[in-house]
Amino acid sequence: MKSFTSIEVFLLSCAMGAASGFQLPQAATAAHAASKLSMSISPSSISSLLVRGGAAAEPALQNFYGDALGFFGGIRIPASFLAGSSLAAIFIFKTKVGDGKISKLERRVLGFYHLNSLLAFLLSLNTIATATVAVTHIYHGRFNKMAETAYLMMRREFAYEFITVRWSFLCSLFCFLGMVASRLLIEFDLLEKGSNDVDAKHKRDISVLVLCAIGALATHLLSYVNQNLWCWHSLIGMTIYLGKMIIKRAFVEARPLQIVSVGLTAASAFYAAKLGLRELRGETEDVSD
Repeated sequence: MKSFTSIEVFLLSCAMGAASGFQLPQAATAAHAASKLSMSISPSSISSLLVRGGAAAEPALQNFYGDALGFFGGIRIPASFLAGSSLAAIFIFKTKVGDGKISKLERRVLGFYHLNSLLAFLLSLNTIATATVAVTHIYHGRFNKMAETAYLMMRREFAYEFITVRWSFLCSLFCFLGMVASRLLIEFDLLEKGSNDVDAKHKRDISVLVLCAIGALATHLLSYVNQNLWCWHSLIGMTIYLGKMIIKRAFVEARPLQIVSVGLTAASAFYAAKLGLRELRGETEDVSD
């Protein structure tokens, strides 16, 4: 066997060292880059990446006990104002109802006035009573207070109370505006014929101004309410949904007093429509002796 000379051994060791020299720096560079990358990513940056959309993070649940208590307690204040004002307005113009000197238009506006004042009183009173019962329910604390938002918690735990209070208050507000508009027309004799053409034109202009001003506010509020109901496209959809809830409570859950309430509400609507049609047809009875 041929032995290696010292020169061959030296050349062989240089070749092996050169080969290993091309590999070791590459491995060392990769390890150094990995360690540098791991040091640059902190736990806080990982959390920020998750929140910003790096991964789907579930929203945190919060306790909305105080929000529910504040809503039902706070809405009773403006509802009390509407209830007091509409109650006092019901008994105004009672002597003018039986006055045979008023015109047919004044009699119709007067009936519209009393209908709106009665509805505003009943709806605002319903708001106060339902909110008070809901506050008592909250005091018991037997419900799940945790949710993503206060709205979701209210719809889940107090669905009937939450919808009833909102609907009743909004409807009473619009009835109150109708009551104010009709009272302005009656109180300032804007529906009566003037003594001359100038006076008649002046009253007509004022009446149009009153109707346009209050109509502008009513339509603006109705548009804003329809845009922010969230679960319904309009107040009409909310009314239909609430009606279905009441029907379910009355006939599916078999609540006797709720059934009586539904029947009386239907009878009230029937007689209100009957009186309205009779007035439009001019079939009012002669109450004079």
